[in-house]
Amino acid sequence: MSLLDRRSGGAPLYSQIEERLLERLQQGLRPGELLPTQRELAAEFGTSLITVKRALHDLARKGFLESTRGRGTVVTRPAVADDRTAVSSWTDSMTGLGRSPRTVSSSIQVRVPSRERSRLLGLRARERSVLLERRRTLDAQPFCLMANELPLSLVPDLPPAGLPEESLYAWLRARHGLVPHRADEEVTARTPLPAEAGFLGSEVGIVLVVRRHTFLADGRALEIAEMVAPASRYRYHVEVRKK
Repeated sequence: MSLLDRRSGGAPLYSQIEERLLERLQQGLRPGELLPTQRELAAEFGTSLITVKRALHDLARKGFLESTRGRGTVVTRPAVADDRTAVSSWTDSMTGLGRSPRTVSSSIQVRVPSRERSRLLGLRARERSVLLERRRTLDAQPFCLMANELPLSLVPDLPPAGLPEESLYAWLRARHGLVPHRADEEVTARTPLPAEAGFLGSEVGIVLVVRRHTFLADGRALEIAEMVAPASRYRYHVEVRKK
C-alpha cells in the first residue's frame, strides 16, 4: 500500500518521496550512512523505481546524497554557499538561502582585551570590550562556532543571557542604530581545536576560519569577529568589482 498522497492536485509522487527522505536526513541520518536500496524504497513508498530514482537524483543534485559504486546511496551534507557582495550577518545570509540557523549555546564576557585587540577596536588603555561566543546549528545540525568582540561603550546593555534574537547585526541596528558599513575579512584553513571538534564532530578534519574586522560609516570599529566551520560544508564566495 502506498504511503504517499495520490489525490489529484497533490504534489508529484517523486516530490513527496524527496520530502519524506529529507525529513529523515535532517532528523537523524548522518553523513556516511547508507539509504535503503532503490527497490526497498520503492516497496516502502508503494511506487515505481523510476519515481524513486527521480527523488534520489534531486536530493543528490542538492548535495544531500551521493551514489557510490559498490556501496549504494550515501548520506552527505551539502556545502553552504555564502556569497558576499555586501556586509551582512551570517544569519541573514543563511535565512536568505532558506536555511534555519539557531544558537544552541552562548556566553558573554566583559573584559580588557589584549593590546592588539584594543588597537583593532580603537580602545584606550584598560578600556573594556564585550566578547560574545556562540555555538550555532544550521538546519538542526552543528555547523559553526562564532566569536564577536565589540567595544563595551557601543553595547553596554548586551544581555548577559545572550541575544534575544539570532542576528547580532539585527539587534545592533534595532537597539542602538549601529549598522556595519565596511569590513575587512581573512579566510584561513587549519585543523580543528579540541573544543571545536567536540561540537562540530570528530569526522571534521579541516575547518575554515573567517575573521572579520567591521567598521561603522564614521570609521569607528564595530567588532572583531571569527567564525569556524567545517571546510567540507562551507563555500565562501566574494564578488570583486573593478573601481
